[in-house]
Amino acid sequence: MRKITGKVGQYYRDVVGEMRKVAWPGKEETKDLTIVVLTVSGILALFTFAVDWVINSVMSRLL
Repeated sequence: MRKITGKVGQYYRDVVGEMRKVAWPGKEETKDLTIVVLTVSGILALFTFAVDWVINSVMSRLL
């Protein structure tokens, strides 16, 4: 049991140590990247809508 507890404790200490090394983004970078993600998501949604509309139109004329 002590062996398992020791391994869990060591794992926790390793995780905490690694998380301290992480370079977390600042407020400005987070805001900028959020805008990029939302913009790209919107563009992809519009593209998907357009492709779906074209395929739907073509299929309805064929059938």
